[in-house]
Amino acid sequence: DSWTVRIPEGVREVIGRRLNRLSQRCNQTLTTAAVIGREFSLEQLKPLIEDTTEDRLLEVLEEALAARVIEELPRSVGRYQFSHALIQETLAGELSTTRKVRLHARIAAELEKLYGPQAEAHAAELARHFAEAEAVLGTEKLVKYSLLAGEKALASYAWEEALAHFQRGLTARVAPLSGAEPAQDAEAATLLFGFGRALAGTVERRRLQEAVDVLSRAFDYYEAAGDVARAVAIAEYPLPTVGQGRSGIATFVPRALKLVPPDSSASGRLLCTYGGELGRVGNDYEGAQEAFRPALAIARRGKDLALEVRILAASANVDFFHLRLEGALEKASQAIELARHLDDQHAAWSAHLDAARVLSLMGESRAAQQHTSAALELAEKLRDRYRLTLAFRVSTTLNRQLGDWRQTRDLSDRGLAVAPQDNGILLDRVLLEYEEGNFGVGEGYLLRLIGTMPRAAARAGAQYGILALVIASVARITGVLDRLDIATAAEAVLASPFANPVYSLHSRAGLGLLAVLQGDVAAAAKQYTALEPWRGFMFIMIGTDHVLGLLAQTMGNLDKAAGHFEDALAFCRKAGYRPELAWSLCDYADFLLARNQPGDRQKAMSLLDESLAISSELGMKPLMQRVLSRREILRA
Repeated sequence: DSWTVRIPEGVREVIGRRLNRLSQRCNQTLTTAAVIGREFSLEQLKPLIEDTTEDRLLEVLEEALAARVIEELPRSVGRYQFSHALIQETLAGELSTTRKVRLHARIAAELEKLYGPQAEAHAAELARHFAEAEAVLGTEKLVKYSLLAGEKALASYAWEEALAHFQRGLTARVAPLSGAEPAQDAEAATLLFGFGRALAGTVERRRLQEAVDVLSRAFDYYEAAGDVARAVAIAEYPLPTVGQGRSGIATFVPRALKLVPPDSSASGRLLCTYGGELGRVGNDYEGAQEAFRPALAIARRGKDLALEVRILAASANVDFFHLRLEGALEKASQAIELARHLDDQHAAWSAHLDAARVLSLMGESRAAQQHTSAALELAEKLRDRYRLTLAFRVSTTLNRQLGDWRQTRDLSDRGLAVAPQDNGILLDRVLLEYEEGNFGVGEGYLLRLIGTMPRAAARAGAQYGILALVIASVARITGVLDRLDIATAAEAVLASPFANPVYSLHSRAGLGLLAVLQGDVAAAAKQYTALEPWRGFMFIMIGTDHVLGLLAQTMGNLDKAAGHFEDALAFCRKAGYRPELAWSLCDYADFLLARNQPGDRQKAMSLLDESLAISSELGMKPLMQRVLSRREILRA
C-alpha cells in the first residue's frame, strides 16, 4: 500500500525529471488524479486524499500548476487537466494492477456519492471506473451505468461510444453478443436493444444484419414477457437499408401488431414502418400501400399530425424507389410543410432528401439544390451519421452533375470523413478524379469502391448496378476495358425479386453502356427495350436519352439514335448538367461522323466546338483530348 511513486526514465525522461522536482505528497495526489482521468476536479479529489485539508490540497495543486504538470481549465473554478496525456499515463502506469483496481473502486464509490441524484448524467465516467473495479465491486453497478451511458450516447448519435458501453454491459453479464437465443431477462434485453440500435447506426452495411439479429433476440424476450411498449419500440425502429431483400424488421411488425389495439397510434406507427420496409427493401409496392392506407386513416382520425408526417415521408420514399415521381414529390412536399409546424426534423430530413432525389432525376436542378441543402443542414443538426451520409451522397452527386468540382470535392471529403466506405460518396469521387484526368488518384478510389461491394452480388441491391455504371463510365473516359467483367454482376441485381425500379434502372443503364463498349448488338437491343420507357431522366452519371442514343447507334438504328441524342442535349441544357452535356455533344458528334450524311460533318464540328468549350472551362482533360483529336480528323 506504499504511496511511493517510481518515476520512469528512458523514453519519458523529460516527464520523469519534471515530476521528480515535485514533493512526494504532490506526486501521490497527482497519481490519484491520473486514475480519475485526464481531467479532474478539486471536489473529486478531496474525499480520496486522506489526512489533508482543502487548503493543503490546494497548495499541492498549486505546486503542480507551477511546474506546468497540470493546468486549470478556463472558465471552470476548481477543475484541472494534465498538461499532456503522457504525464497522466506515466503516473497511472506506475501503480500495480491490484493498487489500481482498488483505487478505481474507491473513486467509483466516492464519485457516485458525490454526484448523488445527478449520477445518471455522469454515467459514462462511473461506468469506466466500475468496469476497472469489477474484480472488487462486481458487475451490478457496472451494468447499470453502462446501460445509462449507452442510452445517453444513442440520444446524441454517438454510435461507436454507445456500442462500447452496451458491449461492456453485455460482457459483464456474460450475455452472448451473437446467437439466436432470446435475452435471459429484462436487463439483458435492454442491453441487446441498445446494442442493436448502436450497431445499426455505425453506417457499416456489414453490421446491419447483425443489428437485426441482436434486436430479434430482444424482441423475442419482450414478446414472451408481454412488454408491449418495448416490443413495439423494436418493431418500429427505423433501420437503414440492408442491401436488397428484407432486413428482418418486417418479420417483427406482424407479431407486434397482434400486441396492440388495431386502431391505436402504435398500430399506425407499426404499419408505417411495415409499409416502408415492404416498399423500399422488399420491392412490394402494393403491399406497402396496403400498410400505408390504414396507417394514414388512423393518423387522420386521431388528428395525429406527427404520425401523418411520418407516413407521408415514408410513402414518398417508397414512391421514389418505384419511380412514382409525381406522387413522391407531392407527398414529400406535404410532409415538409407539416413537419415545419411540428418541428419534426427527422421527417423533414427524409422528405427533403427524397424531393432532392426526384428533382435531380427529372433535371430540375435548381429546386433539387434547395432540398439537398435543407437535408444536409438538418442532418448536421441531428448529428446522425446515417442521415448525414445520405445527405452528403445526394448533395455530392448533384454538384458533380452540375460541374461544380470544387464543391463536389469539398462535400466528398466531408462525406468520406463521416463514412469512409460509403459506396455512394466514393463513386462520385471516382468520377470526379477521372473527369479531371487524375487517373492514379481515381484508381485508388475505384479500388476502395470495389472493396465495399458485398461478396454476394445477389444481395448487393443498387450497389452492383451503380458499380456497372461507374466501371463503364471510367472505361469510356480512359479507353481501358480491363474491369468490364465486374460490371456484369449487375445481372444478379436484375435477377433478384427484391430489385425495385430504381435499382433495376441503374443496373440496366450500366449493362447498356457495357453492351456499347463491347459492341454487343443483342445485349444493346435488350437494354434499349427496357430503358426506352424512361426517357428524360438523369442517372447518377449519365442521362437515359444519352444511353438510348448510344444503344440505338450500336443497334444500327440511326434515326432513333439521332432523336435520342437531340433529346439528351435538350435535357442537359435545361437541367444545367454541363459535364453530361459535354459528353453528349461529343458522342453525338461521333455518331454524325460515323453516319456521314450531308451536313453531318459541319454539325459535328459545331457540337465538338461546344463540347471543347465546356470541357476546357471545367478542366475535363480526357474529354478535351478526345474532342481535339476528333477536330483534327475533321480538319484533315
